[in-house]
Amino acid sequence: MAILPLALKSLFVAAATLLLLRLTRHRSAAERSTIAHLGLFALVALPLASLALPSLSLPVPESIAHALGIGAATPPVTATPSTAGIAETTGATFPPPAVEQPVQAVSDQPSVLGDVVSALARHAYLLPTVALLLLTLAALFRLVGLRARAEVLVEPEWLAALARAQRRMGFKSGTALLRSEELASPISWGLMRPTILLSDAAARAPEQAEAIIAHELAHVVQLDWAKLMLARVATAAFWFNPLAWVLAREAHQLREEAADDAVLAANINGPDYAELLIGVARHECRGVLLGAHGVAPGKNSLHRRIARVLDLNPARQPSGRSWVAGFAAGMLTMAVPLAALTLAPSQAASVAASPERAATDAPASPASPLPHGVAARAQGTDASPSTVAENPAGAAVAAPLASTQTVQLALPVVVAQASPSARGSQEIDVDQLIQMRAVGVTPDYKRALAQAGLPGLTTDQLMQARALDVTPEYVRDMRAAGMAKSFEQILNARALRLDPGYLGEMRRLGVQGSIDDYQGMIALGVTPQYVRRLRARGINVTSPDKLTELKALGFDPDKDSDGP
Repeated sequence: MAILPLALKSLFVAAATLLLLRLTRHRSAAERSTIAHLGLFALVALPLASLALPSLSLPVPESIAHALGIGAATPPVTATPSTAGIAETTGATFPPPAVEQPVQAVSDQPSVLGDVVSALARHAYLLPTVALLLLTLAALFRLVGLRARAEVLVEPEWLAALARAQRRMGFKSGTALLRSEELASPISWGLMRPTILLSDAAARAPEQAEAIIAHELAHVVQLDWAKLMLARVATAAFWFNPLAWVLAREAHQLREEAADDAVLAANINGPDYAELLIGVARHECRGVLLGAHGVAPGKNSLHRRIARVLDLNPARQPSGRSWVAGFAAGMLTMAVPLAALTLAPSQAASVAASPERAATDAPASPASPLPHGVAARAQGTDASPSTVAENPAGAAVAAPLASTQTVQLALPVVVAQASPSARGSQEIDVDQLIQMRAVGVTPDYKRALAQAGLPGLTTDQLMQARALDVTPEYVRDMRAAGMAKSFEQILNARALRLDPGYLGEMRRLGVQGSIDDYQGMIALGVTPQYVRRLRARGINVTSPDKLTELKALGFDPDKDSDGP
């Protein structure tokens, strides 16, 4: 199957899934996680279903067929008696070619070049796919090694917390509870024999045993490790699709939020659990281990989770069977016809691609003198501009209509073969246009960002900006606030949902920090009003870390009489 049509199908599936997630943003994390992982499953099944299902052909115009690289290669076209028929009917003069050599020898070169380019495209697709799968495999071996070197945790507090969590969630299978010095934060994995592996820092905090065990066991019960492997395969197969990576990251976020909801359902105190999340976030797994345990979290991941934990109103119900069945049926209804769909050149394009057949079907016009000094080129002759025949009687021989139609269809093909470089540039333009339109990038949007201070953005940068809803107004406000002057800084700030008004007011109060510092303060509720209340009590703190610590400890300047 051609790579470009498959890429377009994957763009459609990922975009449709992200749109559904947007429309269901007020539903619970477990329900939205079901939608995200059904979309990932549809991506993985897309190439397999395309091979297994019967083909559903959809004719497309010739120009689109050339741009997508579908249809048979165009055979060489030579001058035929039908060209003379056109001259006889219309009175047109066909100039001689610039290079006098057989057309067949010239037209073979683009065909060979096209085969080479096609082979290189296949290898360029397969190499990143294989590399990503090998990275995941290496991470799996790393997990196996960690489990073999880990120690069994026998502390009564942890074993009791595990037993209570298993009873509360109805999980009867045995779960291995281990500890390792090689980890920075707790992790869990496995299906038949799941494993919860704690870091030394976590094992030395038995007062947090209930929350940690409840969170990790929620991942085990919801088969989140299998869902992670599904996301890994989807992103490896469609590494070139930016929306597939966005969907995989959103699925990871929803898995974590669903596990947080399970912790809160176990009557764990929300603020205490939020403080635990902040501590764990400082020691999240990095490097190769991410390939088998998680994906790099988004910049606003911690902010979203803390906001949901502290919010008393969001929906936290689990994903019911009717919800799963309904969206599975809907995804199947969308994915099956899409997988079976095959783009094919329209009949007119097929006729243009088969001039030999068209020339066979057309009756040959008789060789006769041409009126009014019209030049006629006979097939296979060494013609020149001086080869002109005149009809003294001025009588014209009418060419058959079939010959006229044949040459009118064949001439664009000759032009396309004469300029293979021009046709290649058209493919690049069409490909870029399709990708940009898929995420809503328009020339007006690019022009507005350039006027706001971000000129010369590439196609990938424009797609990233549109996916994160970076508006020209947001760019101007951030630059006016003295933050995020480069494109990467603005992108990170928008991903963290940083408010330019908040940043400007905090900087006017003397609280200077990085984007991560402001994000941490927002997550814990450090507002400009809080800073002013501290200063009204004589506490002049401008360090983001100190302000975060004060807020995390629950210090209230209106109630606490003593200083920090």
